Amino acid sequence: MRPTHALVSLLLLLACHVSVGTEQPADATPAPPPSDAGGKPASVVLQAEEAEIREHLEFLADDAQMGRPPGTEADRRVQAYVVEQMKAAGLQPAFGSEYTQPFDVVDGVRMTAKPLLRAGEVDIPHAIVPFSTATTEPVAARLIFVGHGIAPEGKGTGDYKGLGAKVKGNIVVALGGAPKGDPHLSPSLTRPQSKVIAARDHGAVGFILWEPSQELPYPNHGEVTDSKLPVLWVGKEGTSELLGALGVKARLGEGAVQAERIKPGKRGAKPVQIHTPIEPVVLQTANVSGILPGPEGAPALVIGAHMDHLGMGTSHSLAPGVEAVHNGADDNASGVAVILEMARVLGALPPAERPYTLCFVAFGAEEMGLLGSKHYVEHLPEAERERMVAMLNFDMVGRLDPDKGLVISGVGTSSAWPGLIERFRGALTVSASDDGYGASDQTSFYEDGLPVLHFFTGPHSDYHKPSDDADKINFAGADEIAEIAIGIVHAISTEGTAIDYIKVARAAPTRGGFKVSLGTIPDYGAQVDGVRLSGVREGGAAAKAGLLKADVVKKIGDREIHNLDDFMATFGELEPGQAVEVVVERDGQSLTISLVPDAPQRR
Repeated sequence: MRPTHALVSLLLLLACHVSVGTEQPADATPAPPPSDAGGKPASVVLQAEEAEIREHLEFLADDAQMGRPPGTEADRRVQAYVVEQMKAAGLQPAFGSEYTQPFDVVDGVRMTAKPLLRAGEVDIPHAIVPFSTATTEPVAARLIFVGHGIAPEGKGTGDYKGLGAKVKGNIVVALGGAPKGDPHLSPSLTRPQSKVIAARDHGAVGFILWEPSQELPYPNHGEVTDSKLPVLWVGKEGTSELLGALGVKARLGEGAVQAERIKPGKRGAKPVQIHTPIEPVVLQTANVSGILPGPEGAPALVIGAHMDHLGMGTSHSLAPGVEAVHNGADDNASGVAVILEMARVLGALPPAERPYTLCFVAFGAEEMGLLGSKHYVEHLPEAERERMVAMLNFDMVGRLDPDKGLVISGVGTSSAWPGLIERFRGALTVSASDDGYGASDQTSFYEDGLPVLHFFTGPHSDYHKPSDDADKINFAGADEIAEIAIGIVHAISTEGTAIDYIKVARAAPTRGGFKVSLGTIPDYGAQVDGVRLSGVREGGAAAKAGLLKADVVKKIGDREIHNLDDFMATFGELEPGQAVEVVVERDGQSLTISLVPDAPQRR
């Protein structure tokens, strides 16, 4: 399961949406046995096996898989395992004669020549970051320290107050994070990319992100954006040299304290050279899918889970500074293990007892922005898409606590869901959420007009950390969830259950300290100049203004929008209730639309 953006990397964002729901009573009568289309019991026992789920999960979450990062040998090994298990379950290839659907992802940057950060004859230890610009020649300018580099109201405010023209033509040095006295500043202001944009707005010609107490560099993973400035990171190792370049005599072991005491506006006496010869790292990963075909033209159900995780740690890791295998046993080896077991059980049914086509999909690159599921949806042949009636997603289903029960979101996306869940949940408590959106792959399908369900056993302290390991998995609980889902899928496909689609208003963000809510749903995987919208929240500011799915936002107020970093920077500049002009590209035409931002909802 991924954050909705690198900006919001806490699972609690999802939890605050899905934990509020209707708990079902725990004394329900047991579910009736699944039956075929004629009302007779199925010819085989539709029962999941805990041992099968354990075997899958322990392979996927083993240290040998190195955290399943996209585009690696471990990723290809996991794909091959999933293909093997799908074949064993009797699934046919979903992509012509192939089980895999390759696609490219961008994961950080690499050097095309040696980068440079030099003060006179002194080289300052540094690292590259994925939000720099590719420079062909070194840039030489004086350093200027700007504290934490936060400008909450635009030019000349916050840490830039009183600096005026001093910044123009110089290389900005800004501390990472937020000031100690104000930890609740909006992430739209404190994220490194927003600090780079603030420096650029003030005329800087380069930027150094300074984290004087950090030994490991800023993660060079995921989305790459061109900030139009050369940017480098300096940590603990380079702090003494950077202090010297600013004209401060370094004291052994006190670099972080000294950095906090420097007043904004402090400038180095001599020019410093900065050079960032970089290029994006393009990797190939894949979705893996197999189908249990029904009769020709039969309706289809999609059953999915994502394969990837965080490798040795990316910018989404919640164990900053720790370089270790992130096995992602719950997130999301558990989901893949469950759908593979569902495939085995349902694949044992004779074809005559499968009036629906069942499409099992293990998605790649979910943690990088739902990229695999978006690619899958966008490349569906029209005839196949027309036959699809619903999507069931399994993301983090390995930590079932019987006292808390199972969380199922998307229950409001079809009138059929509540009855089916009540019928098959047995004695398990279920917390239901209507919303079809969320930080996982069901969002890609819901945005495309399909009813969805997302099965989830709740947040925990090991989320996106190396400690999310197999020894903490409740395998019996995962087995119970698999059996609930098998019952639902079998009932839909054999009883002719009508799965209508209901558009549920997407809740506005409730966390993160944003001043405004625009009601936009960015397409994080779109490769465009600007920000393409994959949808707008019903009843939100964007919908009221007339913005539409597939619009490409090119400008908000005075700020040109070239990428998601530019887009997110505007959240610290706009005010609720104050209209702003938004320029979008729609069907090749440029439109200017007046939008009135909402205040964020608080719950």
